[in-house]
Amino acid sequence: MSPGQVSLFISLFHLFSSLVPRPLHRFFASLGNHLVFFILRGSRESVKQNLRVIGRSRYSEEEVSRLAKQCFQNYCHKLLDYMTLDRLSSSNLKKWIEKETGEENLVRALTRGKGVLCITPHLGNWELGGYVLASKGYPINILTLREESPYLSRYEENLRRKAGIHTISIDLKERPNMAILEIAKRLRGNEIVAMVADRVYEGQGVEIDFFGRQTLFPTGAVQVALETGATLIPVFVILERKMKYWGVIGEPIPIKMDTDRKEAVRQSVQEIAKRFEEVIHRYPDQWFNFFPFWKDNVPGKVQKQRGLLSHRREDL
Repeated sequence: MSPGQVSLFISLFHLFSSLVPRPLHRFFASLGNHLVFFILRGSRESVKQNLRVIGRSRYSEEEVSRLAKQCFQNYCHKLLDYMTLDRLSSSNLKKWIEKETGEENLVRALTRGKGVLCITPHLGNWELGGYVLASKGYPINILTLREESPYLSRYEENLRRKAGIHTISIDLKERPNMAILEIAKRLRGNEIVAMVADRVYEGQGVEIDFFGRQTLFPTGAVQVALETGATLIPVFVILERKMKYWGVIGEPIPIKMDTDRKEAVRQSVQEIAKRFEEVIHRYPDQWFNFFPFWKDNVPGKVQKQRGLLSHRREDL
């Protein structure tokens, strides 16, 4: 899509989302799901491939198809909610969030004074987590890959800015990478930096076990934690009953400082994959990776997801 087409699409989609009451989001998500599921055959088959790995042969083909279709519907619902995040405030938070657990883990980590790295997979409504934390007064920064569309970048940054969220855009090809310096600065100021951390870009990652298969996982979050001393915490925002979300802040990821650095990174990344796997296993229809994850995620292969289903690429 051209920049002009992107800006027109976003403007129209935002207008539509703002006019539709949130209780009707599920209905329109179902309509969008039928259209997208029918048109995007390649993405549909990729989701099914991923579900077969996640199910470890426990899902019948009928169940795989049902979960794949539900995945597209959940994603459409997420997009509608994303476009209306500017409605979220401390006064109506309970209308969006049904349950929150683990906030004490975040509070305890911030008392160390070295900042917190919040990591999450492409699961549920990860962007909503930043808005919830910002509404509670936490100093929150969102790390995102630089968007191809300047209009989309401005739209997202303005949306976050209104909520009190700072955006850090990173270009992995930039040398030297100034975004890394800003991340370190924010963490040394005892702030929170949030990122999605289940995709490898530019072939940079370490091989670990994920759902019983060897695959690459990104190392950036662990590398930054080692350099800054920041606490690494997994977080999840999952769509549950009655169109409400559950927010989960997990226990910190241990990082061994008394071992070889390369091995310390591998062990910590493996622990991240394990924590992600536990939650994805429970909510396989909310893991939004619309490409064959285990086939594409191999050493030396650049992982890129373009088009309609490339929304939000926050990764390090």
